[in-house]
Amino acid sequence: MQKRTRSRRMSMLIAFCGMSAGLTVTLMLVGGLIPVATYITPLLAAALLLPIRIEFHWKAALATWAAAALLSLILGLDKEAAFFYLFIGWWPLAKWPIDLHIRAKAVRFLLKTVIFAASIGAMYTMLIFVLHLDAVAGEFGEMGVWMTVSFFVMAVVALHLYDFLLMPLSILYVRRIQPRLRFLRGRS
Repeated sequence: MQKRTRSRRMSMLIAFCGMSAGLTVTLMLVGGLIPVATYITPLLAAALLLPIRIEFHWKAALATWAAAALLSLILGLDKEAAFFYLFIGWWPLAKWPIDLHIRAKAVRFLLKTVIFAASIGAMYTMLIFVLHLDAVAGEFGEMGVWMTVSFFVMAVVALHLYDFLLMPLSILYVRRIQPRLRFLRGRS
């Protein structure tokens, strides 16, 4: 009986993660059709990792993120959005250990700022200098130095806002949606 329960739980994990990865890739593909959605869809797609983290384990959510990021890079129309998901999409998984283990708010805020800035900087460095995406380099060239710096500052501020919104989103999931997903815990 225990083997059957474990097998059912593993099947549920694989199906749930597969559906989440499929939904993430679909969201990323649809977001590629709308130019404004370059930064919105990766953040929405990353939020889809929260139920996996809550219901199963962070390792399952990390595997789902990796699969969805790889598929988004291969199939996605908007490579900048796909790379944004690759470099920032793991944040809902990294947030919780930082929030739990670092008590000082100022240190937590500073660490998150450094992580966000480093992730965005690494992403654009890779896009411009490694992959030679001329369109991205051209956009930054047209913006000028001050607008580019403003862009990075606004991106970090937006990511802090996103970080702040992940907790209420998790609470909403646990209170409103999780009770309706009894099948995930083996009870019908």
